[in-house]
Amino acid sequence: MERPFYIAYDGFTAKVTEHELQEMRVFHIAFDGTRKPLVITVAETPGGKKWWTSVPQGRQKEAEEVGKLVADYIRAKRKEKG
Repeated sequence: MERPFYIAYDGFTAKVTEHELQEMRVFHIAFDGTRKPLVITVAETPGGKKWWTSVPQGRQKEAEEVGKLVADYIRAKRKEKG
């Protein structure tokens, strides 16, 4: 598991931690302020299309927006190492 990292979202700082849950890679996002934490993962259609979704479902807009920020952070870290 990677170390926690931080992203800026909607005017707040959010702490992101990565976990494995039933063989699924999930990210727990703890926001500053009063917003409830969010858990997201990447889902995939049988055709191979991927998208970010919340666990449990119901916060799709946030999952997609925050997921993009998480993916951007991970890609940037890989470039630094590579």
